[in-house]
Amino acid sequence: MAAAGELGKAGGLAHALKKPLIAIDGLPCAGKTTLALRLAEIYGFPILHVDEFISAEADWVSRQPGFPFPYIRYEQFLQAVIDLAKTGACTYYPFDWQSFAVSKTPKRLTTARPVIIEGISALVPLLLPYYGLKIFVDSDRKTIFEVAHDRALGVWADEWRRIFLPSVDMYMLTHPEREADIIFPGRASRLPRSQLEQSLNALLGA
Repeated sequence: MAAAGELGKAGGLAHALKKPLIAIDGLPCAGKTTLALRLAEIYGFPILHVDEFISAEADWVSRQPGFPFPYIRYEQFLQAVIDLAKTGACTYYPFDWQSFAVSKTPKRLTTARPVIIEGISALVPLLLPYYGLKIFVDSDRKTIFEVAHDRALGVWADEWRRIFLPSVDMYMLTHPEREADIIFPGRASRLPRSQLEQSLNALLGA
């Protein structure tokens, strides 16, 4: 979390947002999560990750590539974001990466501070009207997919190749980058804090 002095700066950014949700989208391994964590560190914003809505493997609706992603509890993800936008709060059950099952412990988020919605398909058309800021982390597809494949060394390595990455390709046909207010280069979160703040504040007039 940000220090007290830095959280003071968050007031300007938070007030500049017309709506209290920030979307961060992009290809796998492009730097979305790291950027979201960087913003959370600087501004103290909570994060809702699309990956928190992965289903237990037995509950995947298909073993074929598709969009909406067949391995995501997609309706629950959409409803969580819509609830945040419309009521200022949401409650959901995140995926537990230790047990590879959906947690039995609910997670609750509120828009007391702006919430970052991070993950592939954050910029799905249905959710666009609810965002105060839309970010796309740009990256080279070939390089990123090679990195993503190399990372898939666990229980879902084969599914990553046969289902996950082809499903991402299908989503990218919607051209989410065209909906972004700002496009950061891949691994944008490595930008110096002052440059990151300057880019966001300039965009929002904060």
